[in-house]
Amino acid sequence: MVNTVAVAGVLEEKIPESPWHNFNVGSLEGLLNEIVSHLPGAFVFRDIFFQFVGRRYAPDLAIVLQNAPPFKDIGLIYHVPEDGPAPDAIVEVAVSPKSLGEALSDKADFYASMGVKEYLLVVEAFPNKPMRLWFCRFDKGETLSWVDEAKLDTLKITVRAEGQKLRIFDEEGREVLPLRERVAMLEAALQEEHKKREELEQRLKELEQSKR
Repeated sequence: MVNTVAVAGVLEEKIPESPWHNFNVGSLEGLLNEIVSHLPGAFVFRDIFFQFVGRRYAPDLAIVLQNAPPFKDIGLIYHVPEDGPAPDAIVEVAVSPKSLGEALSDKADFYASMGVKEYLLVVEAFPNKPMRLWFCRFDKGETLSWVDEAKLDTLKITVRAEGQKLRIFDEEGREVLPLRERVAMLEAALQEEHKKREELEQRLKELEQSKR
């Protein structure tokens, strides 16, 4: 979570984040990219400033589902609505009490005023502690509340925190897995199939020999 706000005309430097924070954000970024990969005009932005009515914040992840400007045309600042629409959903990861407080107050107010529909806050993603979720639908007039799972209508996904792991499921209840995990599962399935084929071939040889 980039703890930086700036007034128009002054762009402050981003504060370096901890490896634990970057690990959690990176994991979420990969899953969200999997989800939006089939949607034309959608993009997951990470750590760039969104400016609106003279204020700007840099959320961890911001998802624009339609008419996202080409990322190569965006520098460090995405002006709403000049450069494109407001994000449909924003995800923040809080790994300290300070970042949690800002995410629950100033950032939440800013995202609501900018026109963000859904806001997911992964709270207390501290090492050796269970993750917790706060969630709200700004477009439905909701305020942030602590939830066991968050159903994001914009992305058609359900997010659950289980211990220190965040799990995401599509609208049909299938878990969205990182590419590396899907590849590992496929390789394991192929190895199991190869093993079964070898066992079958061995049994056939034994049967042929028994008939002689």
